[in-house]
Amino acid sequence: MKLLDRIILTLYSFSIGILSLLLLVVPFHTGSYEWTRVLLENLRHNWQNILFPLFFLGVSIWFLISGLRYNRSKQHAVIRHTAFGEVKITLNTLEGMAQKSAKSVPGLREIKASVQQVAEGVIIQIESLAISDTNIPEATVKVQQSIKEYIEEFTGITVQEVKVTIQDISTINKGRVE
Repeated sequence: MKLLDRIILTLYSFSIGILSLLLLVVPFHTGSYEWTRVLLENLRHNWQNILFPLFFLGVSIWFLISGLRYNRSKQHAVIRHTAFGEVKITLNTLEGMAQKSAKSVPGLREIKASVQQVAEGVIIQIESLAISDTNIPEATVKVQQSIKEYIEEFTGITVQEVKVTIQDISTINKGRVE
């Protein structure tokens, strides 16, 4: 969020807070009820009095749109600082490393990896097909262990979790021998 957006959001929130506090008092205090009624009567039939509500409506729409906009500045790399400078390892690199490591475990095919960056490291999601007659629990634990050790050893990035999803069973089509 830009500095100007933060300043406007602070002023906007402060104004809405004060208005809310004033409106909370109205039902419980007769004087404030009369004052509010008189104020609203004086505001009627004057087109200039729509500027303040229009400003708040515009700011509300601005913050709604800016909140829904895709954040293009999202980091697509894990940044590590060393004594010699900064090292960026992209999430694509980590996905490729996870796939390579997962392919070394027998029993899985068509392996797809995705990496999500979290504050303490990364979470790796693996989707795969299992070859028929594969012990799935054993193969998935081996994949999780292999990926975690491989990524941490060669990048120094902490792998918080390796999630494995087996999508289906795959059969290996062997050529006919006659």
